[in-house]
Amino acid sequence: MATDPEKRRWALAVLLVPSATLLVFILVVSISTRGLSPRGLATGSIQLEDVSLRQAESGQWYLSADAEINLPEPIKAGLDSGVPLDFILDLEFRHLRHYWLDQSLASYRHHYRLTYYELTRHYRVHAVETDDSRNFRSLNAALTGLGEFDRLPVVTDPADEQAFAVSDALAKEGAIVLAALDFRLDSKSLPLPLQPLIASSWRLASEEYQWQVN
Repeated sequence: MATDPEKRRWALAVLLVPSATLLVFILVVSISTRGLSPRGLATGSIQLEDVSLRQAESGQWYLSADAEINLPEPIKAGLDSGVPLDFILDLEFRHLRHYWLDQSLASYRHHYRLTYYELTRHYRVHAVETDDSRNFRSLNAALTGLGEFDRLPVVTDPADEQAFAVSDALAKEGAIVLAALDFRLDSKSLPLPLQPLIASSWRLASEEYQWQVN
């Protein structure tokens, strides 16, 4: 049976390991952002491609898209040090108005988490809303899986009032309904000491992809 001093040492170790990981990540971020040019590896990128939106006879909307994700070296180092990365996919429906600001009809958000497990040396992509997870053996495979959206259900509640607003706008003669999509790293979900570094060094986000629905 472990003695009290041994228990205290184990408890201290449990507390120090996450702190040490965080400190290493901060150091790597600091070095990398000083040593790389603005156009270098510290910037990273997310590029949206092959975006489409389809409505089934049931009224459900399905989104398909590919996001090409390139992580900057500091973020890769943080991920491999045990810091999970949260991503947000935002889809908004808008009513185009020529002489005023576009009217927002509906907005939907999906959350994803990318985590590295050093013990088993695999990456996991977790879809928060559906609680689905997929495991990958390499970072490249995980990023490809993270950026694949194949017939993603947009509306999960059949009685969703926002969906009715979109349907009403589409039914109006001459009305133009737009969709806007963006995918980004949620820097606010990072450990607090890292947030100013992330915000000031680079913003890992796609450009907004906008297209006409009807």
